Amino acid sequence: MESNNIRNSSYEQTLAGVTKDLSDLRANILGKLSREILILQAQKNALTDDIQRLQSQRKELEVLTVAQQGMNQQEIQRQQWIEQLAQAITYHLKNDVIVTNSKVLSDHSENFEQLMLNLDGAIRATFQSLQRDVDTYQRDLDDQMQRMYTQRQQGELMLSALVERIDEYLRRSSGDRSGGGNIGGNPPINFTGTSGFAGAIGTNGNSTAPTTPNGNGNYSQIQIPTFNSSQFRQYDQNDTRPYAGDPTEPFNSLESAPPVAQPAKRLNDWWIGFVLVLGASVVLSLQNILVRIIFSNSSIFGLFNFGGLIQATVPNSFMLLLLRMLFATPIMWIVAKFIFRVDVLRDFQQLLTPNRRLLFWRVAFSALLQFTSFAFIYVALGILNPGLAVTLFFIFPTVTVLLAWLLFGDRPSKERWLVIGVIYFGIMLTYNIFGVAKPDTWGVIAAMLSGISFAGYIITSQACFKQLNPVSFTSINFAIILLLCLGTLPFTLASISLNGSLIFMCFLIALTTLSGYLLTSFGTKLMGAAQASIVSASGPVFTTFLAFTILGSKLEFIQVFGVFLVTGGVGLLSLQNMYKRAAK
Repeated sequence: MESNNIRNSSYEQTLAGVTKDLSDLRANILGKLSREILILQAQKNALTDDIQRLQSQRKELEVLTVAQQGMNQQEIQRQQWIEQLAQAITYHLKNDVIVTNSKVLSDHSENFEQLMLNLDGAIRATFQSLQRDVDTYQRDLDDQMQRMYTQRQQGELMLSALVERIDEYLRRSSGDRSGGGNIGGNPPINFTGTSGFAGAIGTNGNSTAPTTPNGNGNYSQIQIPTFNSSQFRQYDQNDTRPYAGDPTEPFNSLESAPPVAQPAKRLNDWWIGFVLVLGASVVLSLQNILVRIIFSNSSIFGLFNFGGLIQATVPNSFMLLLLRMLFATPIMWIVAKFIFRVDVLRDFQQLLTPNRRLLFWRVAFSALLQFTSFAFIYVALGILNPGLAVTLFFIFPTVTVLLAWLLFGDRPSKERWLVIGVIYFGIMLTYNIFGVAKPDTWGVIAAMLSGISFAGYIITSQACFKQLNPVSFTSINFAIILLLCLGTLPFTLASISLNGSLIFMCFLIALTTLSGYLLTSFGTKLMGAAQASIVSASGPVFTTFLAFTILGSKLEFIQVFGVFLVTGGVGLLSLQNMYKRAAK
């Protein structure tokens, strides 16, 4: 502040000096002009006197001429010549005075204007420099305030973790004295932000990261850094150091201390979070219905027919995904900037630096897997009943469990194997394995391939969350998917047939994506990630219900039972995670 005062004082002294110089210059110019005008006035007076004297002489000569009528002609001509000479001298002197005054005033006026322009430029440059300095100070102050806010949050989380540990230790000590014991189990892998219904699958025993939607009516669980307790890796916006660990290493080994239980939330907050997460599940299920309407002409509420805008093919799926991402990507970046207060552009620029190039390729590979999942699920939604397609897509939780076992050594427990078996049995019932009328084989394959690709996306995204803000990760993923869609244009140009209805439907799909993202993010913060993942597992049920209500699309009773069986199995996986955290 003192340096700012000194600088402002110097600017004021400079401005006062320039003003004084201009005043002196103006006084000098006016003095010179006054003196010259006085001189010219004196000359004019002298000439006037001369003229008057000549006129008086002329009159005298005329009197003499009249008196001396005998004056010769030569004297008359000389008198005329004298008069003409006096008039010519008077005329030329007047012209010289006017021209001289005009030149002097013009020169001084030009000099004065030039000086004023120079002064104006100097003042503008000075104030622009001052404005830049003020902006720099403002940015530095904002950064310091943000750093102080982050440190305060970290302090609060550390204090909360300490209180929870003390409470947990006291409860354990009391339980040991009373003869009770904790139920043991295999330590799960600590994924700090699982995409999809990751909170509901068995690969994330310790994860409490919030579940947020990330696409096609499915869900992506990401970590909002300021939520929950100290078991999260807090993302520092000013930390650009690369992640030095092994991305295939189990995440528990990277934690310096075991996670602690989340603080209890108020009942009202829990119910608000429950409503928000439930609303997100409904909104994302509605997205599946909208995709189905685009691919198939349907009876909307039995009142009118609409849809069948394009055929359910792979090129058309790429085109639909391109139109959707054209709307969703800029909206997601705006949401990240103004709602989550994350500078995605800065994080993306840091990804392009040489020391973080490996992280960039991980993000790009995860985007490729998600892009593949989107394309296949769109094909499946165009061929199959939406409820059936989403239920078959739910093969991804079991694939994620198997990949976690293969890559990280997290062997599933017997209870988890039982739940996986229930999920596969429900998928077989949904496929109507015991019935005669079976769904289209290509649609079933597309839905399952989408689930497998999404499981790969879940695994590859975990290492990225260790060193990249999850909101930035999702925004950059959207941008990369948009670029991949643009790369498919040579293969889809022949099938592109745009119309207003198709563009409007794609805009609605983008809105459902972002609405589900926000509802799930804020609902998870209030409700808790473990319980929110159970609610989010209701996607197949809501999709089936909305397909029946809006489109009149029915499933057989055995298929509906399979849908509920898959939903219950996914919910049981989340319930197992909750009990594991309670036991620890």
